[in-house]
Amino acid sequence: MRKYIDFLLMVVLGLGISSCEETNNLGSMQFKFTGVRDTSVYLGQQTTLNVTIYFLGGESEMVSLAVNGQGTGTSIHFTRNNIEVGESTQMVISSVASADTGYFPMVLSGTTKTGGLITREFTLHVTKPINTPPKVILNGSPNFFVTLNSSYTDAGFTAGDEEDGDITSQVVVTGNVNVESVGLYVISYVVSDSEGLKDSVVRNINVRNSLNYLNGSHNVITTDLTSGATRNWITTISASVSINNQLKIFKISDCFMADPILIYDPVKDTIFLPSQTFTCITPIDTVPHTFVGKGNIIQGSIKRIILDYTDSFTDTSGTPVLLNLRDEYQLF
Repeated sequence: MRKYIDFLLMVVLGLGISSCEETNNLGSMQFKFTGVRDTSVYLGQQTTLNVTIYFLGGESEMVSLAVNGQGTGTSIHFTRNNIEVGESTQMVISSVASADTGYFPMVLSGTTKTGGLITREFTLHVTKPINTPPKVILNGSPNFFVTLNSSYTDAGFTAGDEEDGDITSQVVVTGNVNVESVGLYVISYVVSDSEGLKDSVVRNINVRNSLNYLNGSHNVITTDLTSGATRNWITTISASVSINNQLKIFKISDCFMADPILIYDPVKDTIFLPSQTFTCITPIDTVPHTFVGKGNIIQGSIKRIILDYTDSFTDTSGTPVLLNLRDEYQLF
């Protein structure tokens, strides 16, 4: 009886040991990757993918990672080549500026010591960086007003490109400004980057007479300062296109064919009518008339010129005549 009991105990213990051995013999680990996907890298740059190992079954082991398929000039390494389940590593993909470009079929493989293996395919696109266009930036305003007969100095510019850096020296400037002649002048600034992309801007320079605001048609009241007689008429005043602070009046007093020059002195704040002689056609004669005088420019919402002057001539009977006149010009 004792022997029978010992036999049964041995059988039970044997079954238990066998059961434990079968439980521990789980086989090669089953696992999977996450974080692996189609990706791209620019020449001269790098990108990373975060790879994580997930346990699916079997006996837990370390996983060794490897990847292949990239072209010449592109390298791939892992921050950690051997990782445990549940851990992550970064796959760093780097390309030199001269690397082969294109789409490369890649294979990421993970292996264990007991023969566990899993692979994951993805596509790596190695390409040139997207070229951003250069930029020209003007110093100062793009619109300048320059006084006639003064000087003009360009305010300057800068140019830059994300890939090429400072390319100010490569800006091509065309156009010129003639400060001796009224007009609108356009200066163009063009720059190209190393791949041919361009940017351009312009600056408008308006050269103008300081008295430009008096250009136009004017109502005129002429008063004979001796008799007090008045008459109304219309004339045109134009600022000189070549001499600053100079005006021309088309017709003065009753004198047709006379277009005297007025000169404004900003220091004295006085406008002068230098002595000028014209053979005039008037209602009563056609003889030389000499005009000379001075006056003021009246500022305000309506611009005016008040000019006191003399009109001297010899009439057809040979009698010298001197008229003291005042013209008031009002822009309309």
